[in-house]
Amino acid sequence: MKITRTAHGLRLSQHGVVISELRTSSGPTHSVFDVLAALIGLLAPTGRVGLLGFAGGGMMAPLSALAPARRIDSVDLDLEAYHLFRRHCPRWRGSVQWTHSDAAVWLQAQPRDFALLVEDLSIPKDGDVVKPEISWTVMPQLIRRRLNRDGVGVFNLLPPTGTAGGREIRQIAAHFPSARVIDFREFQNRILVVGKALPSARTLGSGLRESLHMLHSRQAGRVRLRQVPSSGEKLPTHARPSAQSSTPRR
Repeated sequence: MKITRTAHGLRLSQHGVVISELRTSSGPTHSVFDVLAALIGLLAPTGRVGLLGFAGGGMMAPLSALAPARRIDSVDLDLEAYHLFRRHCPRWRGSVQWTHSDAAVWLQAQPRDFALLVEDLSIPKDGDVVKPEISWTVMPQLIRRRLNRDGVGVFNLLPPTGTAGGREIRQIAAHFPSARVIDFREFQNRILVVGKALPSARTLGSGLRESLHMLHSRQAGRVRLRQVPSSGEKLPTHARPSAQSSTPRR
């Protein structure tokens, strides 16, 4: 993992892919992490929140700006990134209950009481950073079984093998009654939001952009939220100038 100093903290990258923007003070990262933090504030203002893949705590700076009292439970296999977080962001250590474990093993041992679960797992492979296979196969059902009655799942997805990822997105969404997709203008990621009864795409998109404006994140005008396309309908492809994903688990 390459560690680079920035104006506000550290940037963690691997194979040329940014895996975390670790700010040492509250505020925006101008990246995917701002959107993940805003979704927590919008969809789970109370209740238990779990983060599968800690990404060195990249979400904590925007989350602390939007919801200062928010606590999360997190699991990851990357000790190095967590130690960087503890060293450089001591003010937020009390907001994170972190466990060193495999995400699936940890989640299987948890009660069904999560208001929101974020799946932000990735692994290095062939000089790139990709989602592990369990993100498409095991995790959707496991997350569904660990959410409370009105709980929400949030998947930070990287397109598999360079494709648009529409089939895989529909594969995950099929496990839930309601699903929305967030597209980014400058990142290859897509965020899939799933649950029992989500707000409409227009309502959720409006709330998301408002939260991002409050955070002063440049992503406020660079995201688009839509329904999950039906079978046979393709998600639009977009350029891959850079990726934004979680800290690799292995």
